[in-house]
Amino acid sequence: MPPMFRLDPYAPCVHEPGGVYCAVELTLVADENNPLMTMIQEYSARREMHFNHSRLHRGICVTKTCKEYLSQNTSADLRLVLEGCLNDSLWAEYKLKSKLSSEVLCNDLDNKMDIDFGDIAVAVICLSILLLHVVGNLYDFFFVPNKDRKGNKLLLCFSIKRNWKRLVAPPALGPETRLKRLKGFNGLRTLSIIIVIMEHSLLPFVVSSENPHNFEKKYYNIICHLFIDGALVVQTFFVMSGCLLAYNLDLLAEKKTISWTMIPKGIILRWLRLTPTYALVLAVTTTWLRFAGSGPLWQSTVGVEVKDCRRDGWLNLIYLNNYIDESQCMPQTWYIAADMQLYVVGLIIFSLVTTAVARRVVLIVLFVVSLIIPACHTYLQNLDAGLIISPELVRDYFVKDPTFNNTYKRGHTNLASYIMGLGLGMLIYHLQKKDFNIERFKKYRCIYWAIAPSMLIVLPSGSFFYFYETEAPIILKAIFSGIAKPVFSSIICVIVLGMAFKFEDVYRGILEWNGWASPARVSYCAYILHVLFVRTLTGSRTTLMHVSIAHVLLVCMGTVMISYLVSYPFWLLVEAPSIALSKIILPGAKVEKDIENDPTKRERNHA
Repeated sequence: MPPMFRLDPYAPCVHEPGGVYCAVELTLVADENNPLMTMIQEYSARREMHFNHSRLHRGICVTKTCKEYLSQNTSADLRLVLEGCLNDSLWAEYKLKSKLSSEVLCNDLDNKMDIDFGDIAVAVICLSILLLHVVGNLYDFFFVPNKDRKGNKLLLCFSIKRNWKRLVAPPALGPETRLKRLKGFNGLRTLSIIIVIMEHSLLPFVVSSENPHNFEKKYYNIICHLFIDGALVVQTFFVMSGCLLAYNLDLLAEKKTISWTMIPKGIILRWLRLTPTYALVLAVTTTWLRFAGSGPLWQSTVGVEVKDCRRDGWLNLIYLNNYIDESQCMPQTWYIAADMQLYVVGLIIFSLVTTAVARRVVLIVLFVVSLIIPACHTYLQNLDAGLIISPELVRDYFVKDPTFNNTYKRGHTNLASYIMGLGLGMLIYHLQKKDFNIERFKKYRCIYWAIAPSMLIVLPSGSFFYFYETEAPIILKAIFSGIAKPVFSSIICVIVLGMAFKFEDVYRGILEWNGWASPARVSYCAYILHVLFVRTLTGSRTTLMHVSIAHVLLVCMGTVMISYLVSYPFWLLVEAPSIALSKIILPGAKVEKDIENDPTKRERNHA
């Protein structure tokens, strides 16, 4: 078969006088019955595991590779030049033809981008933040040398020295000792974020693979499906977020009456906590990111995100971006939008339904409904049983997949895990109030230890639908769609419950390690930033990626390291000051200060 990806040398092309380099996508066609074309179509039909080999990507130095066609075309229409050039080469080698199936994206040194008003505005904002840090640090160093002096709270929000102490401090439990049993969320959150980053770092191996067949062969290895089918890990965040919301509201109810007035206050407080960090990354993405590099894949990988963010970015700021499709504007933030929506649902339930019995009834009803919703979507829209992370799905950045758009990223289709989290928070609070004694259950520790290995079965369970030789029955797909997320979430709930009541010391010892506190605090920044690095590094590549286990692991670990290394200064410069400012400016922030200072605050604010 013709190679799926081929790139002409990039730098020599664009640096020669008048050099033009274009990236195009083309679809193979045949005028008559062609055995090779038939074989390509039959092989590509196994979409769950194979690339579409009739869809080719080419990076062409037009002024070299297609020099003859360029001189013959007096109209200088690059589309006609490339069609003629590529068609002749494919016919000569394979007796196949092609047609361009995408916009022709070209780079040349003469094609300069102008700096506009938006670029200047974002630059001013970033410089203002840096200036505030200069002033804040000078003020802290010279004018507040005495630890007993409080100083100006607004300026001290921008003290890197003070923010650094907060960042590296061990988990601070505050006056509420019951919160100590939830500090294992730091480890659970950090490990889950690392897995998500590693999953997303596979992007360059899919959009610019030197040996795509090696990538396809990994789909036939069940061990690799532990990594391929890691999408269920995101449900961990919904469980933790719901648990902390319910638990903290129950604690707050001991001090003050929970009423409907908490709904607008809670929404505003949460929006202000999440948005400054998010908005700055979005602003840089829509402006200066387009100047950050160039390459054969730059326009198709980074340019399209900039374009979509300029069009749809406002929806990200009101957390509705998970309900629009075919937008590549910070696609990883679908989760933040979904969690914001579910947070509002949880806040409404606990503010309006004040008795424990009534809350349990409401949660049970909603849980049953949440099982039916994704099953109905799957059955009525004929979707996949779960998110099938096929090569073509990743190649299209997920945006064209109906299953991803309808059952994976919507807020209402992730309701089950959040409801389970709310129930878990209520249960932990209730058992702690009753001084629940776990000792009589410790004889079942062997069963508890089997919980984590059971993930090795649940995570790749969706691989059944990859290997299914024909189309799986729609009723089977609907059932799996309804129960897969709750089954995985139930494992997380059991782990958290055992951790909260010191059921054993192996899992608890790992998750409650104090060393998780610092990376957990910057995990929100890491989540927001990591796809930006993945796309930028992918778009800047001028050669194809070789697929091998060693290379994949190296890229995955490197992406994790880069994401966290950048997240630390970003937290110090942006997120920490914004959190501190919101506590000073908002009247309602002080009411929950003790709860917000606990080591799991990242979960409630950002999960």
